Amino acid sequence: MIRLLIADDHAIIATGVAALLRGTDYEIVRQLRDGGQALDAIAEEQPDIVILDERLPGMTGLEIFRALRATGDNRPVVLLTGTLPERRAIEAIEAGVNGLVLKHNAPDRLIHCLDEVRYGRRWIEQHLLQRALDHATGADMKSGPLEKLTARERAIVQMVGDNLRTRAIAEKLGISEGTVKVHLHNAYAKLGVASRVEIVLMMRGLA
Repeated sequence: MIRLLIADDHAIIATGVAALLRGTDYEIVRQLRDGGQALDAIAEEQPDIVILDERLPGMTGLEIFRALRATGDNRPVVLLTGTLPERRAIEAIEAGVNGLVLKHNAPDRLIHCLDEVRYGRRWIEQHLLQRALDHATGADMKSGPLEKLTARERAIVQMVGDNLRTRAIAEKLGISEGTVKVHLHNAYAKLGVASRVEIVLMMRGLA
């Protein structure tokens, strides 16, 4: 069984998640309603995956996630949220949360998200991921030589320009290294370049 700790101050949501997971490979070992208790509870229970409401009292889900990472704790963390302003969604994705699920989509998507993050992959609501990609590329990326690229290709080119390797890009976007290579190959062809070095130089010239 995969052991879960859930922190959500809405009793109905916590009960609903428990019902959703009944009969699956996932076992809830602890439920909390206060984010301020989460770090101690995680240390005590040592769950395999942590599910956090982003708007917890005491500490938000993102604050708990960052506190865990600051101590070297890299276990998967999934943020479960009702609504998330674009700025907060971008902040959470760029911080590296393993999963991000909107509460109204949880019945359809939470288990799929858990199935992904348990194996070290990321699962982010697609439209939230697209917002982060658009933010990463920036409005100026949609003009000049990069305007011929798709949003995903622009995002990958930007990360190559920041000297991220293929594996790091794949982890950040929640896709496979092979998919990154395909997008990068297409970008090379559209931009008329043949290597990462040329991409880095081009991006420096656009900065």
